[in-house]
Amino acid sequence: MIDPPCSPSLPDDRSEAPHASTARPLKRPLRGLYALTPDCTDDDWLAAAVVAAIAGGATAVQYRNKLADEAMRLRQARLLAQLCHARGVPLIVNDAVEIALASGAAGVHLGRDDPDPAEARRRLGSDAIIGVSCYDDFARAERLASQADYLAFGSLFGSSVKPNAVRAPLQLLAQGAQRGWNVVGIGGVDAGNAAQAISAGADALAVITAVFGEPGREPARIEAAAAALSKAIAEASAPRASTRPPAH
Repeated sequence: MIDPPCSPSLPDDRSEAPHASTARPLKRPLRGLYALTPDCTDDDWLAAAVVAAIAGGATAVQYRNKLADEAMRLRQARLLAQLCHARGVPLIVNDAVEIALASGAAGVHLGRDDPDPAEARRRLGSDAIIGVSCYDDFARAERLASQADYLAFGSLFGSSVKPNAVRAPLQLLAQGAQRGWNVVGIGGVDAGNAAQAISAGADALAVITAVFGEPGREPARIEAAAAALSKAIAEASAPRASTRPPAH
């Protein structure tokens, strides 16, 4: 989901102005644990893993599979869309607008080399959830805030999924929160450091390894891992709840 950016880009003092850019009005901002699936060719395990993550408290799921061909991705996306819909949790597809559309997913997540968010909006409709990777680039977030439902910054911590990803300062989460954006943090997040990201300004945290581990991990362990993360996020979010600006 997060590709390594070329160079860090911190906002200057002028970027803190509250009306420098405007985000889309959100019907349902992402909050809490945003579970991202690992690369997996086993449909049965993937389905059980996602169900376990939701049972543990995941409030949104992203289907991400960099190893599968298009036919497998569509099959798995359709399967997960049904499971998530039945549990009232949105499924967001990584990268592929057409798969999101064909699977009945709630939306799509786009990186730097993926389709333009405006084109994704045209294809998926006004109610679709469209997220974008902003890496450590606040200027990119400013450009896309009016087109995206949430803006993801990372890698926040050392990531085993993308060990070479450039680190994004926690300051970017704070800058995004000051704008009233729906901010997602990603990269090396676990139950031990989740509070840092939430306290800095993240509304939701996108997590792969700390929830799912390697394919084949027992569903009970996945549920327990998701529950631990959800608890850490909820505890860190509580002090912010009364002061958080509305996502707009």
